[in-house]
Amino acid sequence: MPVSDPVPLVSSLSDIYSPAGVAKSALRWDRLASQFSKAFNQSQPDFIARAPGRVNLIGEHIDYVGFSVFPAAIEKDILMAVKVHRSDDDGHSAAEGELEVVIKNTTPRFEAHTFTSGYLETDQVGLLDQGDQRWANYFKVAFKGLHSHLPAEVLESRSRPTRIEVLVDGTIPPESSLSSSAAMTTCSSIVILQAFGARERIDRTEMAEVAIESERLVGVNSGGMDQSASIFSIPHHALYISFYPKLSVQPTRLPTSQPEHTFVIANTLVVSDKKVTGPVNYNLRVVETRMAARALAKALGIESNRGEETKTLRLVLETFFREKPAALEEEGGAEVLDTLRGYGEEAARLRFMELASDRLLEKGGMTREQVEVATGFRGKDFDQEFLSSFPIRAEKFKLHARSVHVFSEALRVIQFKSLCSEESKGPSTYASLGELMSSSQASLRELYECSCPELDELIQLASDSGAIGSRLTGAGWGGCTVHLVRKSDVPEFLASLRRGYYEKRFPGLREEEINDALFDTEPAGGACVYQV
Repeated sequence: MPVSDPVPLVSSLSDIYSPAGVAKSALRWDRLASQFSKAFNQSQPDFIARAPGRVNLIGEHIDYVGFSVFPAAIEKDILMAVKVHRSDDDGHSAAEGELEVVIKNTTPRFEAHTFTSGYLETDQVGLLDQGDQRWANYFKVAFKGLHSHLPAEVLESRSRPTRIEVLVDGTIPPESSLSSSAAMTTCSSIVILQAFGARERIDRTEMAEVAIESERLVGVNSGGMDQSASIFSIPHHALYISFYPKLSVQPTRLPTSQPEHTFVIANTLVVSDKKVTGPVNYNLRVVETRMAARALAKALGIESNRGEETKTLRLVLETFFREKPAALEEEGGAEVLDTLRGYGEEAARLRFMELASDRLLEKGGMTREQVEVATGFRGKDFDQEFLSSFPIRAEKFKLHARSVHVFSEALRVIQFKSLCSEESKGPSTYASLGELMSSSQASLRELYECSCPELDELIQLASDSGAIGSRLTGAGWGGCTVHLVRKSDVPEFLASLRRGYYEKRFPGLREEEINDALFDTEPAGGACVYQV
């Protein structure tokens, strides 16, 4: 039975891109069809799936904790041209009861890969540990993740595909913190749904949840912001994405103002590969927030700090205020009550927890033995609770700093959304938005320690060049920055960053490479299928 909110089918590039984006992208789409023909024996694709990257405007490293975020899609994207062969096609049948998938890439360094799978189980689809075909893992995990969600009548249909041919083309720089991996997983999911005739059988929320789980099979503890932004975005809007108690997406139009404002993305060109550095960076931070949740629950006197209800900082907040509903008024103090009056109860609860974390958790690095005492998890219980999901490497764990960042950043998201929703718009609104972005960056640099010298240099240069607010976007440790800039200032702003960063650090870059690394952007549309 068709669902009410499937990934949309579009018939024009103007349904996908802005007018300027259509002009930039039309040649690329035409070229992709020609490249597909050369790659696959002069055949033409049946459809093209598209999934965009994203820029996170505010709300970093809090989605995997369960707090809301505020991203927007960008026009840079992943495209997959696809030809589907079925059982009645000559010369393209896999072994009886098997599907064959051939996936190629327009970028030569990503080698072609072929895999096969049964229709009723995917056990034979193995992931690649190394080599130039490893990029195909994103397609594989999307296939494995979606498989159990495909209706039995789809998998058993006589018209099911026997061979799927895919040519991938991407404009999102890999490892740039613009979510190329999530766009790959999302786009792969769309290909599978469309190829099996199931696009209208699974809605976008279910698809997002599956894509989130699928990417975790590659070894990244993704929180869900990236996939949700790629799937749900609409032009001219950012997305207020909530994960508790369930996934929900609220498109939020950015304020109008005179003068007009826009965002500029600047790539440090420092590679940020979460899959490689996860044990000491990204995945370590996830584990530290889980340790902080158990320690904070114990310090707050929550009756049981060992169950599922205190596994994350978000759940600690929910459990505490369920047990002590009057805590804001009775224990909050002036700062919490001011936040309550200005931004509402959810914001006040975050401020309460930020202050509690600052007061109750030990500052500085903690040894394993100290964390065992703070959390109440010792020995094998500690290993099972904190060390069994993903490999990490650390001698000290910083529970206080990570917890304070999470609660303060979650509060900044609510404040950012509130400013976008206010009726009075003008330069002062954007000045306040810029202040929140810069405060976010300070927290990411000092408390979460996920900046790097190149990010700091680029952000300082942007501030000196007229940015109203600047911050890293994505996981950090390299990758991209995002800057709030007056539209009239964009040409000089881009020129300043070009001179002060790119020409200084990377004097051999071609013009095309600089334009890929440094560009202004506005919120773009989300994932879709284009019927050829």
